[in-house]
Amino acid sequence: MTKGQSEPPFPILSADLQIAFYFRLNSIRQQYLAEALRDTVEHVEIRRLDSELRKFAPAAGLKKLAAHGLRGELVFPVPVLLKASPSLLGYYRLLFGLSQKEFYSKGPFGRFKRLEELGELAPKTEPQIESLCESLCATAGQLLDAIDDVSHSIIHDLQLLTIGPQLRGSENTRIGDAAVAEMYELILNIVGKHARERTPRLIRIENAAGRTVLIEFTSDPDVRVTEMNGDRSRQILSMEIKGGRDFSNIHNRLGEAEKSHLKAKQLGCNELWTV
Repeated sequence: MTKGQSEPPFPILSADLQIAFYFRLNSIRQQYLAEALRDTVEHVEIRRLDSELRKFAPAAGLKKLAAHGLRGELVFPVPVLLKASPSLLGYYRLLFGLSQKEFYSKGPFGRFKRLEELGELAPKTEPQIESLCESLCATAGQLLDAIDDVSHSIIHDLQLLTIGPQLRGSENTRIGDAAVAEMYELILNIVGKHARERTPRLIRIENAAGRTVLIEFTSDPDVRVTEMNGDRSRQILSMEIKGGRDFSNIHNRLGEAEKSHLKAKQLGCNELWTV
């Protein structure tokens, strides 16, 4: 730069991701955070709530909360709350620092996923709510034993620490889904005139040899192409679709694709693409 020249202007960075997080966080507040718990407590019988807290929560934990002017349900889940508002399971999961993948893939907890996601308690899982609360109250007791101070703001901050990666993961999933949808349109433009059947997850075509070829859009791999020959099938292509704007994470995405390819190769597929 010569003397007298001004520096070029700095680029304007995008705030789109954080804007999306803002609106998603507002939705989460009504489902899983303090507002959701407060609304539920207003509609349950307080004597029953107190009785269940004495039954399920450790006395030392309740005493510690009371010393800070806090009620037990802020940390300890009990059946009356989860039955009144099943989605509150997400409130406690976030508080305990458990991602959805980590929590719902561990042991028996997967059967309770619909509580958080759909706000529904299935008849077959309702008898197991007490066992769930016993387990989670023990986890809550560990948390309270380990922290020196507890307050509304600390509870909220701990939940936000869990929400951050969850929101980032949801955004990455959305980007990935958009990439697969774009690939679907590209493939359809190529083979569309040969299509005999088409759904959002499947394109069935007939090749030059008169054999049926299935182009399936699944999760692992993202695209699987299989040729049918009578009762026999042959997987001829496995395709992993990776979308994203974060260049620093590209090696992680390629590693995930490689794991899928290794699985496809074990099934006899030799054509392995990453897009």
